[in-house]
Amino acid sequence: MTTPDKTQQLLRDVFALEDFRPGQRDAIDPILAGRDALVVMPTGSGKSLVYQFAAVALDGTALVISPLIALMKDQVDHLQADGIAATFINSSLSATDQARRLEQMRAGRFKLMYVAPERLRSPQFLEALNGMKISLLAVDEAHCVSQWGHDFRPDYLHIADMRDLINVPLTVALTATATPEVQEDIVQQLRLHDPVRVITGFARPNLVFHVRYTPDLRAKQAAIRKVLGTIKGAGIIYVGTRREAEELSVSLEADYKVPTMMYHGGMERNQRSLVQDAFISDPSAVLIATNAFGMGVDRPDVRFVIHYNVPGTLEAYYQEAGRAGRDGRSAQCMLLYAPQDRNLQEWFIDNDAPSKAELQAMYDLIVSRVREDISKISSSDIYRATKVQEVKMRVGLSQLEKRGALVRLRDDVYGMHFAVKPLEERMLDEIMIDVIQRRIRKRGALDKMINYSETTTRCRQQMLVEHFGDTAPVNAKPCCDWHVREARGEPHPEFPKLGDLIAAQRALAGAGDQKVDTLTITDVLLKEGLSPKEVAARRGLVASTIFMHGMELIKQGRAELRQLVSEEHEIEIRQAIARVGSIERLSPIKDELSKGIDFGEIRCVVAVLQKDMAESAPAVEEALEPPAEAPVSPEV
Repeated sequence: MTTPDKTQQLLRDVFALEDFRPGQRDAIDPILAGRDALVVMPTGSGKSLVYQFAAVALDGTALVISPLIALMKDQVDHLQADGIAATFINSSLSATDQARRLEQMRAGRFKLMYVAPERLRSPQFLEALNGMKISLLAVDEAHCVSQWGHDFRPDYLHIADMRDLINVPLTVALTATATPEVQEDIVQQLRLHDPVRVITGFARPNLVFHVRYTPDLRAKQAAIRKVLGTIKGAGIIYVGTRREAEELSVSLEADYKVPTMMYHGGMERNQRSLVQDAFISDPSAVLIATNAFGMGVDRPDVRFVIHYNVPGTLEAYYQEAGRAGRDGRSAQCMLLYAPQDRNLQEWFIDNDAPSKAELQAMYDLIVSRVREDISKISSSDIYRATKVQEVKMRVGLSQLEKRGALVRLRDDVYGMHFAVKPLEERMLDEIMIDVIQRRIRKRGALDKMINYSETTTRCRQQMLVEHFGDTAPVNAKPCCDWHVREARGEPHPEFPKLGDLIAAQRALAGAGDQKVDTLTITDVLLKEGLSPKEVAARRGLVASTIFMHGMELIKQGRAELRQLVSEEHEIEIRQAIARVGSIERLSPIKDELSKGIDFGEIRCVVAVLQKDMAESAPAVEEALEPPAEAPVSPEV
């Protein structure tokens, strides 16, 4: 074990640092003593040094699981510049280069080897690990192993089995964004043994968080123009889709003469690398990107991060916004909020996993490729035959593997190799229950994101750190728009037409100093007998937002379905659900309904079914049955 004096000397001699940052030493010392660790530190706090230092101090080669090629290259470049023998193996290398690095790894030439999780299914790679002295297994971005996290990646589920296969007991899992629930899931999924848990404070005192109510395109662009005209330096503008990235880039350059760069997952890999390198090197770069950009990108002096749309979770938002100000200097994080942005995230949730029919089609196709008891197929083969998109495909394959219908033997240049077992109807039903439960959680996470966006009553950064289980007060001020206004002596803004509701809300709560909550305001108006559309008009919001509030109020037991959906519409919606046989997607249900029924009403009925399902966990078919006494719905 490294002594304290030698630890400090190693830090100075190898990493050219005088001291550790908060939390780093707390994780490193137990690892060097042979103990597993879970490390949760915010973006920019120096998580990478934890496993890099341990790798240098321990005898052997550290294996680092990393999800992105750009992250690997960036980390390896920095390590090599410090004189540390490190490399990576991924699909960007030729077969010859991969074989050469494997041979060098087997010979013990490297202190760190970075690989993607899918590499763990390569027979050649696993064979190369046999007989090697693996000092440490480091799982970076460990939240990807949890299906309850914001960036679940099915390939991470194979890490624990590989860990046992190569007899690596010492493991450190690291992430910047994990709630207490996800932290526990990481420990269970990776099968960590009595890990030391190092959870540092989540507050970022140099960041200032803002939300701007921007109900339309013009308002969003005006807010962006103001930021670009005020803040000097590099910045990132996150958008929800590739199309928005392209349209916003054109608009800013044409209308406002702002030179921009663009990055999204649909670009060729070489083009993305060029954009990333250009962003890192340009002092005043403005990058418009989807969430495909950013994980592991090491640019410390980003002065602002703007979110053009509402992200799906607070975890995703805090991770992306946290890419600002990693140099410790002041930086701005702004969210442009339009209630209708929720619809995009709802679409993502509704399309995050294959349907029952798509699962069956994928399975049947794989079965049709069986030759000598093994099915060999590529992801492009599956897409061409079934039109199932890549994300849904990965989730579907992992579910079929989890249920035992497929056994994934290995991956190679020819594709995926499966042993095929029988697929029973009950397996498909179990998968659908998993999918529904996951979507329930995702919608709950989205509700929290919307609540953050709409709050007008408290410190935003305090809301964020508390979401991650950090109850310490955020002492740095101003750390959000709430404190900025307080410092200036300005009144706190209300969302449109809220002023006349405060007295009613306080009266209902029975406490004169009760803080205003956007859900409670909707609750007040619904209890006054207003319809959802009337509530929306009174509040200056769109009806879909009020129905979303209604869904949350139903889940909390604070509202009845009848306050939001008429009896006639409920009956018709339940009968449509029974005919469709699934609440997985709303569009097929909508197609079965009269034109007078909108998606908001469907969501509220589905919320009731989901609430019942979560409480009693019945079979899918039972949960979807309409009441036995339901009369035939009248024509509308």
